[in-house]
Amino acid sequence: MSVNKYCKFFMFFTIMLLLFLLSLSVHLDLVTDDHYFSTITQNVNIIDQLISRYQVWTGRIPLEAIMLYTINYSFFWKIAVPACLLLLSTSISRLVCKKVTLLYTFMALLLLFMIPSMINTNAAWWVTGFYIYLLPVSLATYALSFLLADQQHKIEFFLVCLTTCIFAYTEQVGIYFLFIAFIIFCIYKRARSYKNFCVYILTCINFLILITAPGNYIRFSQEIWRCFPDYSYYSFIQKLCFGFDKLHQIFVFYWNIPLVAFICILVVLYALYGVKSLASHISIGTVIGYVSFSLLQWNGRSFPQFGNNFLNTNLLNAEKWVSASMYVSYFFVMMVVISLIILMISTLKNNLVLLMVLSLFLLGIFDTLLIGFSPTIYVSNFRVDYVFEVCCIINFLLLMHYLFQINQQNQ
Repeated sequence: MSVNKYCKFFMFFTIMLLLFLLSLSVHLDLVTDDHYFSTITQNVNIIDQLISRYQVWTGRIPLEAIMLYTINYSFFWKIAVPACLLLLSTSISRLVCKKVTLLYTFMALLLLFMIPSMINTNAAWWVTGFYIYLLPVSLATYALSFLLADQQHKIEFFLVCLTTCIFAYTEQVGIYFLFIAFIIFCIYKRARSYKNFCVYILTCINFLILITAPGNYIRFSQEIWRCFPDYSYYSFIQKLCFGFDKLHQIFVFYWNIPLVAFICILVVLYALYGVKSLASHISIGTVIGYVSFSLLQWNGRSFPQFGNNFLNTNLLNAEKWVSASMYVSYFFVMMVVISLIILMISTLKNNLVLLMVLSLFLLGIFDTLLIGFSPTIYVSNFRVDYVFEVCCIINFLLLMHYLFQINQQNQ
């Protein structure tokens, strides 16, 4: 067996093994939303429950319908969770290089498994989290990859149209698709086809149905009193600060491999092909310092010389509000974000790649900041960070593909 065939066999075997082990480990949690959704239909008709939820709680009717009809069948989500991860991986590969390749699928899947466990166990490996996050994110990414496909068959077009009736019913994922699809239309003329516009319009319609559901406003009022009683008295800037606190939490996760991998490949590209300047030198020093801090904190301990709040994943509380090290940490993360933007602009000479990478990065940032405008910002836990992690993985592979293309051109 040649080295090339051995590598392909190793990647294929690893993919199958990871997905198989994940399927074995997924289970219902009997003390969280898993228990609620798996038992609610014992006393209530599913249709009546969906109507009630739409009127007084949420507009995510298609997602909740799928969940209520399937959550009590363990074989469904034991197959669907790994299947969605595989779909997400292949869709990322297709989005990056316009086709599904074993190498990019393998790398995407590895990085998806390397997302911080606190995020994965909340958004992908938790059964309810799978229905609300992994399922729509994988379908939305698949639809995005369809927009860039050279050949768009009628059957696939029909399937993608059906997926819009699912992934558009999660706020974060709906924004993720609509924003990236808009960027794709702007930078790729060939993507401006009637099929793609149909997909975009269908997504817009379903997204509008989601955000205009009467239950959203009732839920918003109830969640304020249940989760954050003073929330309605905070200003726009204060709510934006809550969103930045969540963004800060993402950047200080210990061993956030997708984010670190994205930064490392960007640093390599800058060192090889970047336009050097004082701003870019400061930026490279900042991000290298951040990566060093991140990796050195492998045991989850903060650097004592900076205090207990510097690069600490704990969220805001009464003690941290008055801590100087907390604001030093905020400033440092803000500098890292700005530095990454400067490095992208200094390094990526291909405007199409630059726009795509920069758009995905900014989308991940803004999608996280917007969480600050929900009173459930600290109740939603870590699952709201999943879209940001997926954006980092796509960016890493986009830069990797860009590096491969430059090397091929130079040969």
